[in-house]
Amino acid sequence: MKRSSRHLSGLIITENMDMKLRSSFSTGGKAEYYAEPRGIGDCIYLLETAYRKNLKVTIIGSGTHILVSDSGIPGLVISTAGMKGMSIKGSLLIASPGETLDNIINKAIDHNLAGLEKLGGIPGTIGGALAVNAGANAMNLADVFFYADYLTADGSLHRRPHFHDAFSEQDSIFSKHCLVVSVALRLNPTRASAEARERKEEYVEKMYIPPSRRFSGEIFRDSDEMKAAEAIRKARLTGPNGSHAEFSEYQPNSILTYPGCISSEIYNLIEYAQETIKKKLGVSLVPSITMLGAFRSPS
Repeated sequence: MKRSSRHLSGLIITENMDMKLRSSFSTGGKAEYYAEPRGIGDCIYLLETAYRKNLKVTIIGSGTHILVSDSGIPGLVISTAGMKGMSIKGSLLIASPGETLDNIINKAIDHNLAGLEKLGGIPGTIGGALAVNAGANAMNLADVFFYADYLTADGSLHRRPHFHDAFSEQDSIFSKHCLVVSVALRLNPTRASAEARERKEEYVEKMYIPPSRRFSGEIFRDSDEMKAAEAIRKARLTGPNGSHAEFSEYQPNSILTYPGCISSEIYNLIEYAQETIKKKLGVSLVPSITMLGAFRSPS
C-alpha cells in the first residue's frame, strides 16, 4: 500500500492517518493505514489485501467509543462510518453499519415501528452500538437484534441470526474479528408514532451533554455491586490535578475532554477512577470503552 493509494472503485487507503480526526475524544496517534469503505465490495477488497499482506485489521465506526493510543495503531484501520442505507421489511429495519442510531430511531418511528426509543441520545453508529451491545434505560440493542451480516478476516460473508448467543452485558461477538455490513432489528408495529417520538426525545434529553465538549459515551461497564455512574457519584471523583479530562457532571459515567488533552490523560483518569472507587467503595469497575493501540494494562 502507498500513501493515499486509490482502488478502482474510488476507495482511498491513506497512510499515517491522524486519528485525532477520527475519534470523538480528538486524541491519539496515527493509523499506519486507514480506509473508509462505501460498500461490501470495498470491504472485501480491504480485508483480502490486509490478509495477503499480513496486516493487523482494526475496525471502528464513527469513533465515539474508542480511545486511540498516543503511539497510534499498527496495521489497517477500517471505518464503516461511510457505509449508509436503511430499508424496512414489515417489522424489520435493516441498516448499514454507518447509519447513526439516532437516524435509525427516527426512521423506525416514521414507519410506525417502535422499540428503540430508550436508546435515544446514544452517540455513534449502529455498527459501533452492535459491537458493544449499547444500552440505556434498562434496554440493550440485543433486545431488538434479529440478525447481522458480517465479513471475516479472509473476506468471506456470514450471517449471525438472533437465536445464537452473540451478546453479553455491554459486549458482543461483533466487537472482535469481524466487519459488520448490515444489521437487522425486529421492532414493534405501532399506530402511536407521535407518542413514540415524544418518548425518544425524553431519553435524548436524559443523555444531555454540554456543547463544545468532547464526549465518548459510557466509560465503564456496570458491575454486579453498583451501577458505574452511581459509583462515580458516590466517590466524588474530580480527576488528577492539571488534567485536560474529567468525568461529566451530567453523565457521570462519561468523560469530557478539553483542548490539549492527550489519550494518556484519559487513560490515567480511567485508572484513577478504578483505584479510587475500589478503595472507597470496594467496587471493581471494568472499562467498556475500546482501547486501540498500546496502553498499559488497566487496573
